[in-house]
Amino acid sequence: MATNVIMPALGVAQQKGTLLNWRKTEGQSVTKGEPLMEVETDKATVEIEAPASGILACVTAKDGDEIPVGQTIALILAPGESSAAQTKPVPSAPTLKAGKATVPAPTAKAAPAPASARPTAGKLLASPAAKRIAREKGIDLSALKGSGPQGGILAEDVLRAAPAQMPQPQTATATQEKILPLSSMRRIVGQRMTQSKQSAPHFYIGMDIDMTAVSRARASWKDQGAANIPSINDFILHACAQTLKDFPSLNSTFTDQGIKLHADINIGMAVALDEGLVVPVIRNAERLGLMELAVQSRELADKAQKKKLFPLDYEGGTFTVSNLGMLGVDSFIAIINPPQCAILAVGRAAPRVVADDGMFAIKSMMTATLSADHRIVDGAIGARFLQEVKRRLERPGN
Repeated sequence: MATNVIMPALGVAQQKGTLLNWRKTEGQSVTKGEPLMEVETDKATVEIEAPASGILACVTAKDGDEIPVGQTIALILAPGESSAAQTKPVPSAPTLKAGKATVPAPTAKAAPAPASARPTAGKLLASPAAKRIAREKGIDLSALKGSGPQGGILAEDVLRAAPAQMPQPQTATATQEKILPLSSMRRIVGQRMTQSKQSAPHFYIGMDIDMTAVSRARASWKDQGAANIPSINDFILHACAQTLKDFPSLNSTFTDQGIKLHADINIGMAVALDEGLVVPVIRNAERLGLMELAVQSRELADKAQKKKLFPLDYEGGTFTVSNLGMLGVDSFIAIINPPQCAILAVGRAAPRVVADDGMFAIKSMMTATLSADHRIVDGAIGARFLQEVKRRLERPGN
């Protein structure tokens, strides 16, 4: 019996998702559990596994379509089943593309169009990759013949035509402009950060922290041949989690009814991806030892980079740490991640010449900057919080 392939719900409030690409083409065999398609929501990009083994058939959605949650977009035929005996899945609502509805798929499977065919109503059918390459290389898509389904233009069609259609060099006075379409993730990041800056009165506190003891501890583990060594960021996450137990106001949310103090300390760690920012969450971080926390942070970062995060991995954060030290940044100021009320921005730990007991010394120093919501947190509380984080990092284990 055929199995429906639907647009999955990857979040509690999710209403639709964007189909970035199919990992399989119609007619190919698929195995249950292998990557079938890549879906983007407002928070993450996730690989969706095939729900059954069989042959992918009756595909009604194409790359770039925005699709309501729960809508059937393809079938997986069981061994021995024929696509001729199946009807194309009928969308429960119009498939959305760039904010406009397209015509639902017909109930009966239509005969395939020749490769040179063009969609009706003058609309050019091309994959997102083909459009991007055409923009970059200045290729006119309307002049190309597509080799994809229904004459759709694929990336290889554009690349094949590139040498013949490359534009002539422009004069020195000419300028080129292009508009890059916003991904769902980039759009939501922009909206949330704008909301945060407009609604939460930010204030900032910076402090230099001596990371010499942390550096020595990590070097000692390396010398001993330890397999898993906590990163500098793991030390910072652990110090924040332990300190938040004594500063509940920084682990809270501003509401119309009052300040909501969270019972659990769920630390978010900002991870930068090409398509935007994701913040996977280490839950109940205050209950974890340094080594336990390091294992979880490594797993979450790996899942984020491989686009395998699921809603439970990035929902429910109560405080965030954003670290750009690995990119050589000395210090920066971060925007609070709503509905949280504070975020800690940290730069790199690097050797600096500092005063030490009346003498000059070279120490591994790091600048940390706290951004806090002044509706909840006052400057003195924020300063004391940062002082305690500093103490824990300068004397790890105490």
